[in-house]
Amino acid sequence: MGIVRSLGKNGIKPYVLSSRKGSLCSFSKYSKKEIIINDKKNFKDELFKHLVKYEIELIIIVGTNSFQDITPFKYDLKDINVNIITVDIEKLNMTFSKVETYCYADKIGIPIAKTYYPKEISELEYLKSKITYPCVIKGLYEVGGNIVDYVYSEDTLKKKYIEVCEKFELTPENGLPMLQEYITGNGCAFFAVYNNGVCGLTFQHKRIREYPVTGGASVCAESYKNNLVDEYGKKLLDSLEWHGVAMVEFKLNNNGIPILMEINPKFWGSTDLALEAGVNFPKALLDIHQGKKVDESSSYTFPLRYHWPLYGDIMHGIKNPKNIISILKDSFNPNVKSNLWISDFIPSFKMLYDFFKAILVEIYRKIFNV
Repeated sequence: MGIVRSLGKNGIKPYVLSSRKGSLCSFSKYSKKEIIINDKKNFKDELFKHLVKYEIELIIIVGTNSFQDITPFKYDLKDINVNIITVDIEKLNMTFSKVETYCYADKIGIPIAKTYYPKEISELEYLKSKITYPCVIKGLYEVGGNIVDYVYSEDTLKKKYIEVCEKFELTPENGLPMLQEYITGNGCAFFAVYNNGVCGLTFQHKRIREYPVTGGASVCAESYKNNLVDEYGKKLLDSLEWHGVAMVEFKLNNNGIPILMEINPKFWGSTDLALEAGVNFPKALLDIHQGKKVDESSSYTFPLRYHWPLYGDIMHGIKNPKNIISILKDSFNPNVKSNLWISDFIPSFKMLYDFFKAILVEIYRKIFNV
């Protein structure tokens, strides 16, 4: 939504591509038209047909699945004069694999958490005494959703690990989850846009609240600056000769050292915060597409707080009542921004409708035990 609104305010009404009718962005006054493609078998043909029909020049990919679906056609798209500003699929897949990401980061001197990669469930018996607790169970790949859970004692490791494997259908064949040292500090991230290995705009945020509470997406965050986060983020993306946008996520350990969590090779959930702080990443992609130079810059407003009340912040308060007062303060503080815009009312109304519908459905399920 932030990307659509940003482009619209810059005089360019984007088409919105979705697999289902009625996507949130299609309700924005800044969106021109919604294009639906739900034919996975003939996805490429359908995509190219619409691109030609509407004379599209640039695709700004957002979601993980969209990257995996569209990036393999990066060079075929050039044949119909359509551009996507991203790295090739091989480099993209490397960042989607946490195993490859951690190995690469360790090789170039970026701090990572101690991590174990069981190949069989039976290996847990050997590993349980080597691991420090609490530890984190994580999926091996970025799949458009978090596979994360926590183990607090040696006695519960095997039970919790098997539960995660069964819930997400993880097997030795498709990759059992990793076990990782738990880093207790605050989450923060380095964001940047690159043009063929040359760094342009950069930004940082730190997490204030997240949902799920035990470790999920940011639902409240602040713009931030940390020299080591900047150094490690640039070092990683520079060495990859990055192209397009990326987020490098860290957690600060007890000594204030940023420990790498992941590379997110696409737009991130807190893009709204960067835009509000004065860093216009969508426009930078347009400039790159048009052959304009995007100078390196780390100039932005900080600290600036932003929250997503209906995308998890209220649920954070329900699950973690000690933060309810902070959430209420942020909700009524004019200096704390959110993605509920009166000036773009219809998407805001839809968010409210979807939120209350989800709450009522949950209440119904609890009452009738369904």
